[in-house]
Amino acid sequence: MLLFLCAIIWGSAFVSQRLGMSYIEPLTFNSVRTLIGGLFLLPFIPVFCRKADRTESPSYNRRDLIVGAIICGAVLCIASSLQQVGIKYTSAGKAGFITSLYILLVPIFGLIIGRKVKAAVWGGIIMAVAGLYMLCLSEKFVLEKGDFFVIMCAVAFAIHILAVGYFVLRVPGVKLACYQFIVAGLLGMVGMFMFETPRISDILSCALPILYAGVFSCGIAYTLQVVG
Repeated sequence: MLLFLCAIIWGSAFVSQRLGMSYIEPLTFNSVRTLIGGLFLLPFIPVFCRKADRTESPSYNRRDLIVGAIICGAVLCIASSLQQVGIKYTSAGKAGFITSLYILLVPIFGLIIGRKVKAAVWGGIIMAVAGLYMLCLSEKFVLEKGDFFVIMCAVAFAIHILAVGYFVLRVPGVKLACYQFIVAGLLGMVGMFMFETPRISDILSCALPILYAGVFSCGIAYTLQVVG
């Protein structure tokens, strides 16, 4: 149920991400929203982790938390940045569908590390490829510019899922979620200042879309994903 609610929030967040491109550039939007997600979670860590520290991860290694936050945060930064750039050149609906292919790429990548994949999953892959064909290919059978970015984003998100799945068994999930946002936001700021020209006035004009994406898509949905 947590993952189902997460999917609903992410689906609605594509609209706010698309609206945000009317005000600011993609790396700026992504950096600010992930930092907002991390800051939103900070006050909740003492509340949610008090029980988890006693029951779920009583003796976790803080080094694992740091390494996990850096790895998950870096991959999240890459994935969400590719997604945000792709949304600039394609529709929110197409971006949402292509991004969702990561749930099919995860078991495929899982084969590499020895995980078994059920027959029903391969049936889902066939249907998803058919949907990708109908949504993304034009009469000339070429993908649009934005679609390529979002496809690479789906690959990165699949890697992120596997990384989160590894570390969440070793460290408190809420702490991992919070710290990965901060890492992703700080890394995004590097790209923001290198490749874009961020302005405070533009960010303030984008307040509603960026707050929704930061608080709900990052702070709440990604945490639901990690805990779920």
